[in-house]
Amino acid sequence: MLLSAPMRPAVPGGAVLSVIALLSSTLAGSQAAAASWLDAPHIEPWNRPRMSLPIAPSGSKNPDSRCREATRSPQSAEDQQLKAHGWDLIGPPTADGQIRVIGGAANYDGMCRPLQFQQFVFVHGVFAGTLSPQPMDSRTDGALSHVTILSDRKVEARYLRYGATDPLCCASRTTTVAFGVDGEPPLLRPVSATTVANQPPRPQ
Repeated sequence: MLLSAPMRPAVPGGAVLSVIALLSSTLAGSQAAAASWLDAPHIEPWNRPRMSLPIAPSGSKNPDSRCREATRSPQSAEDQQLKAHGWDLIGPPTADGQIRVIGGAANYDGMCRPLQFQQFVFVHGVFAGTLSPQPMDSRTDGALSHVTILSDRKVEARYLRYGATDPLCCASRTTTVAFGVDGEPPLLRPVSATTVANQPPRPQ
């Protein structure tokens, strides 16, 4: 599944500037923290057995209501749980066999791209963990871009890796993390990570 964002409605120029000013500190502070776990020689697991669903981050929000109007309505018990914990549902769920992966966001940038978003993994309706140790921001280093369910016990996730000089459109690297699902209750844990260079965009 490609991680999809809500629709990007046209926003007046003044509104965009005010939103950027409101969110700039969040973006700057979260980018380095969001990606650091992907560079560790050994990824320490952060999910724990019987862990509770995290509550969506609070704080200043993008005031443009159109961002949330483009989000998804709950369609399952797992969706309802996330909504009850303050998350907006973003993009279609990824489901195969006993596994369902659902995206949730707490905020949006000036173009309604998700900020402070997370991907939640459920197994037979039981929360098994998240695909990142902390919420992520779109177009920053460590943002999750793609989820694949390989089997009832394996999930693969790809994360965008931005270098200091990369344009926001095009991360220069991608890190792929393989996750396993074990135990009862089910527990999601990182198994391995591989980082590769992306093909540079072709000149127009």
